[in-house]
Amino acid sequence: MNEFLRKKWEMAGLADDYIFNKVMLDYGICLEVLRRILPDLHIKKIKLPNNQQEFAVAPDAKAVRFDIYTTDEQGNHYDIEMQVADYHNIAKRIRYYQTASSMEAYDKGQPYEQADDSYVIFFCNFDPFQLGQQRYVLHKHIDEIPEQIIEDGQTDILFNVPSLRHDVDPKMQAFLDMIAQREVEATDPLVVKLKERIAVVKRNRKWRSEYMRRSVYEMDQEMREKKIREGERKIQDGKREILEGKREIKEGQDRLKEKEQLIQEREQKLHENQRTIIKTSIVAMRELNIDETTIKKEIKEKFDLSDKEIKDYFAE
Repeated sequence: MNEFLRKKWEMAGLADDYIFNKVMLDYGICLEVLRRILPDLHIKKIKLPNNQQEFAVAPDAKAVRFDIYTTDEQGNHYDIEMQVADYHNIAKRIRYYQTASSMEAYDKGQPYEQADDSYVIFFCNFDPFQLGQQRYVLHKHIDEIPEQIIEDGQTDILFNVPSLRHDVDPKMQAFLDMIAQREVEATDPLVVKLKERIAVVKRNRKWRSEYMRRSVYEMDQEMREKKIREGERKIQDGKREILEGKREIKEGQDRLKEKEQLIQEREQKLHENQRTIIKTSIVAMRELNIDETTIKKEIKEKFDLSDKEIKDYFAE
């Protein structure tokens, strides 16, 4: 296990959320990354980046822990996230992160129109919407007029890191290439800083130990969740088998009822045919002037009837 964790630590790059957090804590790197993501804002300075900052929208609400959180000199709020795995909940996840970030943008007693803008930025190691784009910028709009953007101060930006479309600015592309561990121009100042910062992070024994403990915890959690999922799957399979068994039993019962009904119908038909034959035989023997005692004896022996059945036939 120790060897596995050591190799994992050595191989980890920016796509690893722990390494990403520690690298992005560097003031200069965080500022430059934000400038490349949002060049039109002309960001001059930011507050010292804070990682794993936790917000709760309400006392009993689910808390959200930001990877990297900071604000700039204009009061804009930035949440930067590294999303390693696709849990197929990215839209709802962004909504909650944006809600938490937006709550920080409203000061008590401040008019709504003076609220700060908030930006939630996700670097995804997958295509978050499976639409083939390299970058997705989300705003609210009017359904009937899609081109009409609602200026509510909220902006969500998602990057599809594995994409090779190169639709973004070359400087932004260099950062994405660093995350994806692709070939990058060594002359880019940010690339140089990133490599130096990653080396610093990798030399930090405290962070290495923390990373390994966290990796063990995550593997344990993953194993527990896997067992839970397997247990739930087995329960569902068992339920399906029970339902299938019940269905087969019901089908068998239905088939048995059909057979019983068919047998009853056949028996009824045979009985009716026998009654017709017996009645016909009685009439025929009477027409031949055979005495009743002989007729009864013949009918009884031929059709194996009881005295009561003979009596009933002659009573008819």
